[in-house]
Amino acid sequence: MNKEKLLSAISMARGAGKLKIGFDAAKSAAAAGAPIVLIASDISDRTRQSVERFCGDGCEIVRTELTQDDISDKFGWRFGVAAVTDNNFAKLINKAIQGRIK
Repeated sequence: MNKEKLLSAISMARGAGKLKIGFDAAKSAAAAGAPIVLIASDISDRTRQSVERFCGDGCEIVRTELTQDDISDKFGWRFGVAAVTDNNFAKLINKAIQGRIK
């Protein structure tokens, strides 16, 4: 995984309004058809299992190597779960990531 490319893609998606940050926002976005949900490497097992349940077969879950602190250090905002609502940004993020869990 190229962390800098991933962080850049996340930043672009957020700037374009195509990143829904937080568990509840990601859950709503997944229900509305978001192509991928990103999870930080340090979220709890319980949260990860909840994400797996609400995504079902509807969207891809991508476990990043980024911790919530990595994200906070880069952007000044912290999250453990986020949904990408645009297919082009989803493709860009997938290019930067190798370790998928679903």
